[in-house]
Amino acid sequence: MTGQDWRARFDSLLGRAERLEPGEAKVMALEEAARLADAHGEVGLAYEVRDSLIDAATFGGFPDRALAAFAWCRAQQQRDPERFEPEGLLWKQKWVVGRLDEFPHIGRRQIEDALEDAARCFEKAGAGERAVLKLRYQAARDMGDADRAATLWAHWRQTPRDHLTDCLACELDDELDHHLDQGEYEEVVRKARPLLEGRYGCAEVPHQTLGSVLYPLFKLSRLEQARDSHLRGYALVRGNRDFLATVGEHLEFLALTGNVARGLKLFERHLPWALTHASHRDRFTFYTAALALMERALVEGHERERLALPRAFPLYSPEGAYETRVLRGWLAMQSEAIAARFDARNGTDRFWRLLERSQRMGAEARPFPIDAAVAD
Repeated sequence: MTGQDWRARFDSLLGRAERLEPGEAKVMALEEAARLADAHGEVGLAYEVRDSLIDAATFGGFPDRALAAFAWCRAQQQRDPERFEPEGLLWKQKWVVGRLDEFPHIGRRQIEDALEDAARCFEKAGAGERAVLKLRYQAARDMGDADRAATLWAHWRQTPRDHLTDCLACELDDELDHHLDQGEYEEVVRKARPLLEGRYGCAEVPHQTLGSVLYPLFKLSRLEQARDSHLRGYALVRGNRDFLATVGEHLEFLALTGNVARGLKLFERHLPWALTHASHRDRFTFYTAALALMERALVEGHERERLALPRAFPLYSPEGAYETRVLRGWLAMQSEAIAARFDARNGTDRFWRLLERSQRMGAEARPFPIDAAVAD
């Protein structure tokens, strides 16, 4: 390929990527453009493309590919800091570092090293500690270090905002996790109100928030509001695999309220995401919710189901006929395997306790039919 030919191809790929919404097609276009730049020694162009690739992969549901692109850019910064200023990647460093604990093969030492690197970069940029404190809190929480998470939570909330602090919508949405862990459901709903009412918002809020409030609203017997949050929230996330975990929260709500047929439609539609998603944490959230759904299906006498599941599914049936007990068994096996890997890495039993919670969920179920049909 001549110099003119490859550059025309490169520009074409960038143009295609700009027209696409976040997703696999956009990620693939940018990855091909990066390979072309690499092959022709265009380090500057390769850096610019990967900078865009981090965004596309992060918000399109490919966190592993965002991590790879960020690692390449970070290495270039360290090699030539005058050409590639570190401050240009600081926001993206938060996105990437904040998701490292979702991969059980990444060790605690590696995660801590990445947090320390972020802290040094932020300090050099004249930022305070708030952004890194939130990352540290979230990592401690996700790994089940409850005492450390509580200490970091308090420190994060008391530290002043600065130019690298996340937006108000993201910060408020992230606060909900702490109250969910404590069973403070009234506080979850109270803090979520300005997000749900549209007073604050961003690319992922209220999309995630509408999933987070489903269980609290269910526990508070505010089922009409929960139904409305489900219908509104699922419409926002159904087309983007970045929200696999949030889809899991919607699936859990349908299991809790006995909406098995609706839940099976969601399971059928989003299982392909779960089978290939790089985030084991998000995959775990989806599988455990689906496990609760299958338990509820059995309680209601659904012994067999006809489902259009993907050929990549290990139990794929060309006829589309599935035994509910067999699906339940497969989901339990997947959930247990992921929980074991995380708990071994973390040195805690957090994921096993989350799995046990999903298995106990049947005792909480309260039928509440949802009249409006799920959009196809």
